[in-house]
Amino acid sequence: MRRHLRAAVTVAATAFLVPLLTASPAPASPARHADGARPPADCRPALQVLASLPGSGGSQVKGLGPNALAVGASRGLPVYWTGTRVHRVPLPAGFTGGEAAAVNAKGLMVGTLQGAGRTAAFSFRAGARTVTLLPEGAHAADVNDRGLIVGDGTKSGAFTGLVWDGTRIVRRLAPPAGYSLTSVTTINNAGQIAGSGDAFKDDESWSAGLTWPAGPGAAPVPLQRYWPGGVPYDYWYPRDIDSAGRIVGTHDYTRLDTLTPTQWLPPYTTETEPGLLGERTSGTFEAISPTTNISVGTALDSHMVGPFPPETAPPLQAQIWPGTGPLLALPRLSPEGDAQAHAVSDDQRVGGSAADATSTTRAVIWTCALRQAYRP
Repeated sequence: MRRHLRAAVTVAATAFLVPLLTASPAPASPARHADGARPPADCRPALQVLASLPGSGGSQVKGLGPNALAVGASRGLPVYWTGTRVHRVPLPAGFTGGEAAAVNAKGLMVGTLQGAGRTAAFSFRAGARTVTLLPEGAHAADVNDRGLIVGDGTKSGAFTGLVWDGTRIVRRLAPPAGYSLTSVTTINNAGQIAGSGDAFKDDESWSAGLTWPAGPGAAPVPLQRYWPGGVPYDYWYPRDIDSAGRIVGTHDYTRLDTLTPTQWLPPYTTETEPGLLGERTSGTFEAISPTTNISVGTALDSHMVGPFPPETAPPLQAQIWPGTGPLLALPRLSPEGDAQAHAVSDDQRVGGSAADATSTTRAVIWTCALRQAYRP
């Protein structure tokens, strides 16, 4: 059985700025999301294409910080961008690649390094000469504005969720009784954490999203309740959490090869699925804005539900949800190119990737995203 969300298309970056694509369908009317927030008055809808490192391979924006700071990966290496300019994250000896996964409002970046058959969690600030390796860490997934970092590691062969403050481990994340931990993915400014786990009992197994309330002694809570009746086909992957405790992620129904964008709201007694983009048969949520309830992800199609034949399915499509109403599409860089969204800010920047007319995948940022979003 699968323990992780299916991998998406690899992504890349190059330097130039393009306006909102005139070939795209007309954008929806200026949108207000559920919390009533609006984009900045000087917001101009555009699709920024960011610079890439030399070489081959893809790039993607994974996190958005202050003052036009973005983080991600280019050509298999961890990078950050200031505006559209790309900068390498320095690699310690023995490491050959990785990605920067997140950045907080104060510019602290975190991510994962790879090399020689191992991975390591790191933190970094722009201009520093070296990264800081996090003790016992294999991956760093997120960082909040207080500087608390979440990720995972392995100790004595056991997968463990970890919380760091600087280089100090301040919390070890135990799963609920009967569960094994499979991921730790996000933390909000209150210190609430989300991830996922699997459970087994007799001949039955099931998957659930998990959340840990703030505070080292707080017990974790499953986001889905166990139901009897054999081995289910449902897997749940929380990806991000906002300041109000709203969690977004993806429901993977493996029996029909479908992914569905999902939101969990406190007190987490049930989950909601706001639907799919147009006639697409699958989709994900990857991120939610810190305070304005805007979620983003990627629309795609199931090989079992259709369309048929599968090769007739349209390219991957970056999507955005204002918190109410239908999901909306974000413009592509080229009509036949994949596009994916991985990060979103309160000022309606969306970070991700998009393929150009040469099928080169580039790191991109949609600015004033809801003003250029449209119903397919």
